[in-house]
Amino acid sequence: MKKELLTDIRHLLARAGFYLSEVCTLRPSSFDFVARRDNLLLIIKVLSNIDSMNENVANELLFLAKYLDGVPILIGEKTSSSVLEDDVVYYRHGIPIITYKTMENYLHGILPIVCAAPGGFYANFDGEKIRKMREERGISLGHLARIAGVSRRTIRMYESGERASIEVAERIVNFLGEEVLKPINFLEIAGERMPDIEKEVNDEILSLLESLGMSIFPTSRCPFNALSELFDELFLVGVREKRIMERARLISNVSKVVEKDSVFFVEKSIRKNIEGIPIIVKEEIKRIKDPFKIVQLIKERE
Repeated sequence: MKKELLTDIRHLLARAGFYLSEVCTLRPSSFDFVARRDNLLLIIKVLSNIDSMNENVANELLFLAKYLDGVPILIGEKTSSSVLEDDVVYYRHGIPIITYKTMENYLHGILPIVCAAPGGFYANFDGEKIRKMREERGISLGHLARIAGVSRRTIRMYESGERASIEVAERIVNFLGEEVLKPINFLEIAGERMPDIEKEVNDEILSLLESLGMSIFPTSRCPFNALSELFDELFLVGVREKRIMERARLISNVSKVVEKDSVFFVEKSIRKNIEGIPIIVKEEIKRIKDPFKIVQLIKERE
């Protein structure tokens, strides 16, 4: 089921003008593929059952989104106990979760207005619009509260942007006769929730690079082993030689979509480049004193 859903999502995004990476077949992997359209980069995980996503996977998605300036998103079909509703945004560990149909509607300009949270489904009001309509029509707080079945204080909260249950939202919309609910742009909202994430550097080669002044951000569930920043340039970094040809092909492909360069720093290699990715061995790193020389070496071997 996941394979079919993954294929359908890729076809949908391709038709909508997104440039897609290959599917990440190396495991474990926090994402299945990345997709870009103009300045929008999506880091996508696809699961039939969204309960399969644990906190570690979610944190890695958030980590990648933060440093690659992208948006993490999980597309699924169900939980262990229920089917996901279309045009509803769910959240797990800070990751927005939607169905195929919700994404399809979003790409056609139809944004969802309902989000799922503990206790049920909710909608966000355009609070300023409600207040203006109420005042222009001479509707008191008490009257609107009676119509909605809530307190006057709760109406004030709605006018300040507090969300409401779907049942209350429907009563207010029906009474006012106009749309006063705010659509949920889940891609923008996800981008606002990126936490500061720090990871300890335990790899010897990455530690060497860090000592030269490179900022190192290790990954644990990616084809690349770290993101590294030097002189405002961000690189996808590989340090493991196992299955290096397969990993290099995938990393090279992902690099093109995320629009970042990539490099391998390894113990030993007779090659200087694999799949367009520069290869630099540990002994070369040890001889470098000026960090700018690392960038020069990467550019020479691209």
